[in-house]
Amino acid sequence: MDDKKPNIILQIDIHHKRKDWNHYLEEFQGENIFQSYEWGELKKGEDWKVLRILITRQLKTKPIPILLAQVLVKKVFAIKIAWCPGGPILQTSTVEVLKAALKKFTEKIFSEKVFNLRCNPYIENTSDNKKIFTEFSKPEYTLTSPKTIIVDVRSEKDFLESIKKKHRYYVKQAQKHNLEWKIYYGSEASQNFLLVYDQMVANKQLNFDLIDIQNFSKLLGNTKGGDPRVFCLAGIKDNKPIVACIISLLSEKAFYHYAASTEQAREMSASYGMIYELMKELSKMGIKQMDFGGISDDSSSAGVDFFKSGFNGETFEKVGEFDVSKSGMKSYLFGKAIQFRYKK
Repeated sequence: MDDKKPNIILQIDIHHKRKDWNHYLEEFQGENIFQSYEWGELKKGEDWKVLRILITRQLKTKPIPILLAQVLVKKVFAIKIAWCPGGPILQTSTVEVLKAALKKFTEKIFSEKVFNLRCNPYIENTSDNKKIFTEFSKPEYTLTSPKTIIVDVRSEKDFLESIKKKHRYYVKQAQKHNLEWKIYYGSEASQNFLLVYDQMVANKQLNFDLIDIQNFSKLLGNTKGGDPRVFCLAGIKDNKPIVACIISLLSEKAFYHYAASTEQAREMSASYGMIYELMKELSKMGIKQMDFGGISDDSSSAGVDFFKSGFNGETFEKVGEFDVSKSGMKSYLFGKAIQFRYKK
């Protein structure tokens, strides 16, 4: 399939094999867990249809990958929506080439008769990158924060010296309580995390959707060292977990998905000690960076933002979420549908 512009010849392919998809994913900057083959398979179990799209530019020597996108399609009420978490991922090229690739990409998605496409590309928020998405619109409702913290994994001595003074104090306070730190996989990861999570929910009256930890762990498979790519790190006191987090691994990058702590753990500053222990474990696994997850300018999340920003990470601001639709009403309905689906 050729683009109309004679100097930009693009080919679109749909991929179904795990090995091929993850091979291409590793070639793109901005690879992330939400664009991995395994994440798509997890979502299939939640009744999403998964489209894995690769667009290449046809040059004289060989085809060059330009755009990679794993898109989830589902009916919510009578509305067929498409959601591309962490994507599309784009290779470095000219604005003209990337806009042509995005046009071909959206044409393919709308051939599935969707009302609206929501994208959340893992791309830095720069003036040049914004130019790529001029045909897209900003949504009224968003699902994620555009800002995250990227922490370099260092040796334990370097890490402790690099973090903010107050965080270093809290780490040392946590160490005084002599928690036992354990890594759990599979069903044990799910069980131990939920023991802490359920206490936190009861105390704070929260309501979060959680990934299926056990199935996600199975889907992601194992690291080169033989360990599963999803694990729970938990702090144990009196033979019970009181603080825990869920981490996934992709190539040399870790993703911090969820964390929970009890009142007892908060009194001990145990969450600070957990990040210190986590860095030690990730270093042993050969991980280079950790995506700490979203931070917000909203005052309601000030405590979480303070916690994440004190570990000497770099704030990475993405271009944010975008919509593509054929009418404003469809975009509005998509916003309502996606808000219901993810924030119920």
